[in-house]
Amino acid sequence: MEELDFDEMRDQITLLKQKLDHQEIVNEPLLREAMRGRMGIINWIKYKLYICVAICIVIYPAMSLYLGVFSKAFVFATCAMVLFCAYGTYYVHRPVDRMDLMTEDLATVAKVMAKFRRQYKQWLYYVTPALLIPWMGWAAYEYAWKNAPEGMNHWLLALPLLIGAVIGGLVGYHWHSKAVNAADNIIKQIEES
Repeated sequence: MEELDFDEMRDQITLLKQKLDHQEIVNEPLLREAMRGRMGIINWIKYKLYICVAICIVIYPAMSLYLGVFSKAFVFATCAMVLFCAYGTYYVHRPVDRMDLMTEDLATVAKVMAKFRRQYKQWLYYVTPALLIPWMGWAAYEYAWKNAPEGMNHWLLALPLLIGAVIGGLVGYHWHSKAVNAADNIIKQIEES
């Protein structure tokens, strides 16, 4: 009788182990598929930035040539700044792009995503203000003071630039937040598994 109970418990433990093994196999592919979806968000944001860079490199020289709004020095500095930002994006995204989420071990994925998140936040807090504040001042000078018609209020003329800067800043911050949140979600999913 005791031997029969022992065999039954052993069979139940074996059955439980099989169910747990099967559950782990089901969860890991689902986890990796969810991570792939989050990576799609991160990559789409990267491509949006590259599209914006291409548009800026076309629009600013055209504005300088045809409209005479900005000086050649300002246009060159703007194009250089935009290319620097594109390189910064490439540099931050490069380790993420090199990962294969379906085969890479989860600890490495978490480490790379944590570094990505940290670099994105550092870019927002340090590089963005260091680039955009002087650039906005120069843009306001070029547009509202240097090229202003006689008798026009300079501050009133600078207002569209400031409104555009606020709108662009909000869009950029939204993209930044989506990328950081996607990285946070990947890290959280890995920690919970």
